[in-house]
Formats: sequence, C-alpha cells, structure tokens
Amino acid sequence: MRARARRHGVAALALALTLFTLAGCSEDRKFSAEEFVAEVKAEGVELELGDELVTTEDKELYAVELEQVARLPGEEGEHEHTGGSLSVYENTAGADGEIDSCRMSADLLCYQAANVVIVLEGGGIEAQQLGVAMQRLSEE
Repeated sequence: MRARARRHGVAALALALTLFTLAGCSEDRKFSAEEFVAEVKAEGVELELGDELVTTEDKELYAVELEQVARLPGEEGEHEHTGGSLSVYENTAGADGEIDSCRMSADLLCYQAANVVIVLEGGGIEAQQLGVAMQRLSEE
C-alpha cells in the first residue's frame, strides 16, 4: 500500500510540474475529443474515450480511462484504471477557466492542451505518460 501511495505522490508531483508547461499551449490549436484522443494515443498513451456525459456548462464532456501500464510487485487482482473526464471547449478561454478551478483541488490531477482539459481522479505511470504526451502536443 505504501508503494502505491508513493507512486501516486510522484505522479502528482510530475503532473503539477507539467501543468505550468501546458498552460502556454498555443491558442491556434483546437481539438475535437476524438482528434485529441488519437493524438495522445500516437504518443503511446492508452487513453480510452468513454461516453459523453451530461453537463450544463458550455462544453462537451466525456468520461475517460487510462489503461494501467504495469503492475508493481505484489499487486494482485484486476488491472486498475485511472479514470476521469475530458472537457472540450470552443476556445482556450473556457479551458483556462476549468484548469484554474481544477488546480485548487488537492486530490485531482489536471492537464490542459489548447481547448481540452483532462481531470483525473488518480495517477501513476499512466498519468505521467499522459502529461508528457500533452506537453508534446502543446509544443507542436
């Protein structure tokens, strides 16, 4: 259990550092949910786009899951998945607002690339890979 907490702590730190880099993502770039997932998968991250979720906000909202990359020694049972949501805004201003709100939460991991924001409820190696992929997308 201690190894899992340490793994999540390391992932959270890596993700927090990545947030500062991703904040400068180009405003010219705009993704649909499907385009974003395809780009992230091309970077080697197994991100699965789930069902569209109901929202009262001016955005598209989807469930997402990151496939577990590997198990730590001693982990048993089914593979764990890191879940969360993917928001697609019409422009980066809406995404900027969500990322600012998400950063105030101590237990969520948040990423932004252009008009897309991903909020995860867990971390691990998978979340670190997603952070690297999003950083690469923001540099294109």
